[in-house]
Amino acid sequence: MGFLDFFRPKIRLAIGDCSARSLSKTDSFPVNLSGQTVEGQKKALCAIHHMSGEFSLEALDPTKPIRLDGETVTRETRLQIERNYGLCIDQHLLVLRLTRKPDRIGDGFKEGNWDVAPMQSPEDRESVPKAQLDSDYLKSHFTPFENFLAFPTYGDVRFLLEDLASSLDPALETSIRPPESKAQSKPPLAPSAPQTGDRPCPYCWKPFSQGDALNIAVHESLTGDPILGSHIKLRFEAERFNHLGQALDSEGVASVDLACPHCRGRLPPSFFAQPQHILSLVGAPSSGKSYYLSVLLKQLPGELIQSFSANLQDGDPSGNAQLNEMKNRLFSATTPEDAFISKTDFEGVMYERLYRDGKLVPLPRPFVYYLQRLDAPETRASLVFYDNAGEHFKPGIALEDSPGALHVASSSGLLFLFDPSSSPAFRKQLRRKRDPQLRTQVSDEQDTILSELGVRVKKMRALESFEKVDTPLAIIVGKLDLWQNLLPEGSLHIPEDRPLNQKEIDENSHQVRSLLARLCPTITANAESISSKVRYFPVSSLGHSPREISSGPLAGRLAPNPKRLNPILATTPALWILSQQDPSPISYPAAPEPALPPGE
Repeated sequence: MGFLDFFRPKIRLAIGDCSARSLSKTDSFPVNLSGQTVEGQKKALCAIHHMSGEFSLEALDPTKPIRLDGETVTRETRLQIERNYGLCIDQHLLVLRLTRKPDRIGDGFKEGNWDVAPMQSPEDRESVPKAQLDSDYLKSHFTPFENFLAFPTYGDVRFLLEDLASSLDPALETSIRPPESKAQSKPPLAPSAPQTGDRPCPYCWKPFSQGDALNIAVHESLTGDPILGSHIKLRFEAERFNHLGQALDSEGVASVDLACPHCRGRLPPSFFAQPQHILSLVGAPSSGKSYYLSVLLKQLPGELIQSFSANLQDGDPSGNAQLNEMKNRLFSATTPEDAFISKTDFEGVMYERLYRDGKLVPLPRPFVYYLQRLDAPETRASLVFYDNAGEHFKPGIALEDSPGALHVASSSGLLFLFDPSSSPAFRKQLRRKRDPQLRTQVSDEQDTILSELGVRVKKMRALESFEKVDTPLAIIVGKLDLWQNLLPEGSLHIPEDRPLNQKEIDENSHQVRSLLARLCPTITANAESISSKVRYFPVSSLGHSPREISSGPLAGRLAPNPKRLNPILATTPALWILSQQDPSPISYPAAPEPALPPGE
């Protein structure tokens, strides 16, 4: 940026509505443009990003395609400054212009006249005065629609005539045609292989179809990707296949691994073979998220098979290696030093640098597991877990500069881990306890991080601040062993040989919410302003207070005693979230019938 650039007007996005002939403008990016879902709800359909001085447009909902200058947008598209673009989104025609002078996007914009021309000769235009502009006139003079273009008379913006007719009469059945996919050149899938539509990448969360996925080269000579770096295997678009339908790299070696076409991250095996549920774990720095996730993924498979007749498998042993290492370290340790797990760093081993919006950025590694009910093998789903650095949710960390927290907008369930040992109100109630967790100096910013979580989810879903999502939100109040005495004795359900039923979950939630509302009212207020489905869960990841390491490189750090590991209700929040999905991948047990008095 030169010195004089400080005195130049900021580049803004001007948005002209071709129906109302109204003009709006903004300089706050990303900009979400919304439409209506089939159920009549508002939903973001595309976003305009500003990254590293460049602007781009991205389609967000594959079920509601958009068109830019008459072409269906399937990939992120770069936008030039001081150029008009015609955008058709949910039967609305908009003119977009990135400009330093947003008050004008073209002479004659407000006049409302249109020109129509054949696609084959767009220069042969016929004017349609505003007084005659209706769908009946267009149908009687220009058929079939798909052979014609429509131009606002003030500039070079173009739309398909069928889009103009649809904007005039929404009842017309003029729909955006799906783009052709390069998957058509591939051999057909076996009859047993499921056919699925677009789905979000587990790294960058941008949607794409199976036919747009890249392949990953296998031959040793093909190490080096032009975007990800010289040490990464080449990503390529497949052109040759063997008799099994497997892609061949340029050296003729079969490629079985796929990569996202946006960020180029390696996709988990069988990525397109089942529905995907993202479970996002959020909490303040050093709140215990890594310990909780390690305990959850250690206990969840056994509980699912024993109580729900469901099998949870490691869906990506290579991609899950870091989480497996943490889990094994914790549960195979013999000393606190061996069991110590460091906090998730902003760009540590739990992150991978991938390509997003024109630059390499740290994105959290997805931990993918496959869930299948034994009584209904055809019902299977992918569970994707994330362990985010708490710094990602601090206010001031811009989404476009650090997009590692964007998965919360695509989540099937949100888990917020609240650390009572960091709360001044809880500390005051627990001041008589001689616990090392209460001696450390901490800064409590948990209510701010929870509030920021809500802001980001709503912003990415194009919701107003007062609107709520219907995504289940589990508020996990951790370290139950530390604060359980603050509740009436015997008020919590903590069975040792079975999971909680829904009634017990609700009763526990009521007890925990009452305590939080008294001590930390901003936590309950923020939670219940985010989601219409909130439950509060008492949990202890370790079942005991950690001890302070006295010597060695970890001196002064707190770590669990492996001999005293006894997690309490750690799986309950995740099981509840799974039970709230439609359809649910698990069959939740009903509450037991009350015992009848003797003689009845």
